[in-house]
Amino acid sequence: MKRLAYLATLTVIALVMLVPAAGAQQPSATWSVAIEDFYFEPTDAAIASGDKITWINEGSAPHTVTADDGSFDSGVLNPGDTYTVTFSGSGTVSYYCTIHPNMVGSVTVGGEAGGEVAVPIEPPVPATPEYSAPPGMTSMGDGY
Repeated sequence: MKRLAYLATLTVIALVMLVPAAGAQQPSATWSVAIEDFYFEPTDAAIASGDKITWINEGSAPHTVTADDGSFDSGVLNPGDTYTVTFSGSGTVSYYCTIHPNMVGSVTVGGEAGGEVAVPIEPPVPATPEYSAPPGMTSMGDGY
């Protein structure tokens, strides 16, 4: 009986300690930014820390998504390709297309961005890049 009471007490203590921590975590969201010919839409995205942004090349030309500070680089994205980055921390990171340097955008993580909110479908980095080729194609090497 003492053993059962001991286990019950430990279980209650564990729940009291873990439930508030679990409740404090907010789920991350994935947003999309369209890569058009020759601009990003929206140009300036505002997201929460832990959210992801997926860039989708909806244009007819190849493009890149390259951070000014070098924290992420999609490599060449052909029409239909996507590239996803998870953002943590807070601040603003600017990016551009290396093929078309006049194509620029920014992502503001946390706080007030003053820009448009990206469309729902995650320094502000460490970023975790992901690459996906269009259906029926496979990626080669390091996502290029």
